[in-house]
Amino acid sequence: MPRLKAAQRREQLIEVATKLFAKTGYEATTTAAIAQAAGVTEPILYRHFRSKQELFVAIVREVSKYTLEQWQALIANVTDPAERLRIISSAMPDHMKRLSDYYHVLHGALATSRDKKVLAVMREHYDQIQTFFNRIVTEGQKSGNFRKELHPEAAAWQFIFSGIGYAMISLNLGPTDREIIKEVIDAMVRGIKG
Repeated sequence: MPRLKAAQRREQLIEVATKLFAKTGYEATTTAAIAQAAGVTEPILYRHFRSKQELFVAIVREVSKYTLEQWQALIANVTDPAERLRIISSAMPDHMKRLSDYYHVLHGALATSRDKKVLAVMREHYDQIQTFFNRIVTEGQKSGNFRKELHPEAAAWQFIFSGIGYAMISLNLGPTDREIIKEVIDAMVRGIKG
């Protein structure tokens, strides 16, 4: 295998680890297995990531960054907060399908890991998502589109809880009918409009 530059090797290790974590779970995957699948030795892996935890943290931060950038791009020219929520929510099935290995890793770890560093980066991920939705809801309240008495953080978590539930079901049992998804999104948006 040709020698990769440090940034390329790091990216390759993240990609390989993501696939292995998605297939066998974070807890069951060893650094030896990651190194072997990447075609490197464990000492090479440890030059880029000091531990399996550090590799997991990099994976979660990568998917967080990518997700938030994608959502920002989707709503960049949309001013109506309700429409922003609809657009982001409607894009989730394709987003999760495209990043299915990442979401298998995140939700698998969320469901089974007791590792403090793993759970801390998961909290960081969901806090960023909550802040993103919270901002949209707050803007909607200021513009008069959403109920004033609604707690923005509660509304944000409603979207997160729904997203996690959708991901767990669709990634493991198959996608839900698009019309059903649209109805669920409309019901959630109606609920915050009042």
